[in-house]
Amino acid sequence: MKVFRLPDDLRVELRRGIGLVIRGDYRSVALSVIKVVGDCSRLWAVGDIVCSSIVDVGCVPKVCVVDGRTLREVSIDYERLKKFFSEVVRVKNPPGCVSEDALRVIKYCVSRSNVLVLVDGEEDLIGLLVLMFADFGDYLVYGLPSIGVDVVKVSEGSRGWALEMTSSFKEDYIIQNQ
Repeated sequence: MKVFRLPDDLRVELRRGIGLVIRGDYRSVALSVIKVVGDCSRLWAVGDIVCSSIVDVGCVPKVCVVDGRTLREVSIDYERLKKFFSEVVRVKNPPGCVSEDALRVIKYCVSRSNVLVLVDGEEDLIGLLVLMFADFGDYLVYGLPSIGVDVVKVSEGSRGWALEMTSSFKEDYIIQNQ
């Protein structure tokens, strides 16, 4: 599988929020995100706690991307979350990478709505793809562990930042057992 690997020197930079950082308990953070975004059909949510918290307060995002883990521990019930979405797509994306499969799925989701993306691997870097391909005016929300969430409006600026970050990724190949 062809992947693009995150260089170690970018890890710290990617842990900082680039948009509006919201702190608090899960419910208050989710309600604040909805207040900022306004229209759930323009929201892309990446991360298990982020997705489940937003759905729990009545907002079903355009796309939710989850891997079933938070801080590498099992965190959510996929079956419960699936009930809120009209389409479920599976993707393989190894930790610390962005796979060609993930790239294909995010491009596919741009023209869809109400999609749950289940990641076999890790979803952490998929937010970069959202910033690169989602429509201008859409929003990305993703978790910042032990901090809160980052809400980023997709714009020329955020797209440029994502392109700059990913331009340093290294092409690699991973052999996977089927």
